[in-house]
Amino acid sequence: MCLKIGLVTGEYPPMEGGVGAFTAELAKALHELGHTVHIITSREARPPDAPRTFTSAVAPIDIGFAQLHPRINRWRWPSLAVIADIVIRHELDVVNIQYQPAAYNMNSAAINFLPWRLKNVAKTAVTFHDLRVPYLFPKAGRLRQTAVNFLARSADGVIATNPADYQSLISTLQSPALFQRRGAKAQRERPMAQIAIGSNITVHPTNHIETEEIRQSLGLQPQATLLGYFGFLNESKGADTLIEALAGLDGRFHLIFIGGQTGASDAANNQTFLHGLRAQIDALGLSERVHWTGFLSDARVSAHLQAADLLVMPYRDGASLRRGTLMAALAHGRPLITTAPTAPSPLISGENCCLVPVGNAGALATAVQTLADDAALRQKLGLGAAELAGQFSWEKIAAETAAFYQLLLAGL
Repeated sequence: MCLKIGLVTGEYPPMEGGVGAFTAELAKALHELGHTVHIITSREARPPDAPRTFTSAVAPIDIGFAQLHPRINRWRWPSLAVIADIVIRHELDVVNIQYQPAAYNMNSAAINFLPWRLKNVAKTAVTFHDLRVPYLFPKAGRLRQTAVNFLARSADGVIATNPADYQSLISTLQSPALFQRRGAKAQRERPMAQIAIGSNITVHPTNHIETEEIRQSLGLQPQATLLGYFGFLNESKGADTLIEALAGLDGRFHLIFIGGQTGASDAANNQTFLHGLRAQIDALGLSERVHWTGFLSDARVSAHLQAADLLVMPYRDGASLRRGTLMAALAHGRPLITTAPTAPSPLISGENCCLVPVGNAGALATAVQTLADDAALRQKLGLGAAELAGQFSWEKIAAETAAFYQLLLAGL
C-alpha cells in the first residue's frame, strides 16, 4: 500500500543540521519504496532558486523525491493551523514529527500539541531524536518535561532511535500515575518502535591522490597523524576534551574539524561554545595543529573523513546510535575513538570502536597514541565499523518506518 506521508521538521537543507539531513535521506528512501512524501518545514529551508511570488509562497516545491512545504516562519501556535491545512489539502495518511527541541528553537510548546491538533485528521507518529526538554520560557521548570510527555502520549505512535531512549519512552507511556488519572483506556498498548538512524553522509569513492591532496593542503608532513572530528560543535560533543588531549600529544598529531561549526539549531549557544573552544586552542598554543574546513558538500566531507588517520568523537553523553556523526564514521569504515555508551549497548563495542571514559583527556590521548602506533588495530576497528554500519541502510530504515505507519493506520 502506497502512503501519503508528511514529515515535519524544524530544519531542512540548505539549513545545516542533523535532523534536516536525516529527514532528507528518509524522504528519498520512502520515495524509492513508492510512497508520496511531503516535507513541512521552516521558511529558511526554501531553495534559493525557488520562485518567490505571492502564489508560490504557499505552493509546494517539487524536489523530485518529495513535495517541500517551507511554510513555517516561527514554530508557534499559528504554525499548527498551517500544518493542518497542508495535511487536509493533500489528504495525508500519516504525519511523522521529527522531534528535537533545538531544531524548533523552542520558546513555545506549540509543536508538542500537533498530534492533538491533528486528532481525527491524520495518524501521527513522533520520532524522538533525543529526549532533551525544550527551553520554553524562564522558570518553566517541570512544564518542560510535561510538554515532552504530552507529545509522546498524544501521538498515535512513537519511534525511538536507540535502546536507552526506547526504555525511557516506555516508562513515560506506561506511567502508573497516568493510568490512575485516565483509567483503563490509557492502558492500551501504544505502538512503539526502535528504528535507528543512518549515515547522512554518503560514502563517495576517494582515491589516494585526493586524500593526499587534502593532507598536503593542511601542510602535513608525511609522518603526521591526522585526527578527524565531524559534526557541529556544542557542549554535548566533547570537543574541548579533544583539544585538551591534543595538547598532551607531540607535534606529529594534527586535528581537523570537518564540516560546519555551529549549524542552524541552537546557534547562539553553539557559537558561545565555539568562542570558548577557539580561546582554549590559542591558550594551549595549538593553532598551527588545529584545522577547520568550514561547511562542505557531502562528497568533500566524505573525502576528508577518509583522509583522516583516526576519527575522534568524545561525546559527553556517551556514544549512541542516535548520533548521525557516529553513523557517518561507521559507514566510512574509519577507525574511531569515542566515549563509552552511558547505557549498555550490544552493538557499540571494542570490536568496532575504541571506547574511552567520558571527559577523560588523558585516557583519550593514550587511546590516540595507541591506535596511531598500531596499524593492525586500526584496520580491525575500521572493518568492524563498516560491518556494524551495514545494519543501518536507508532502505532498511525506510522499510521499517513505513511498516510502522501501516501499523498505525491499521489501528493495531
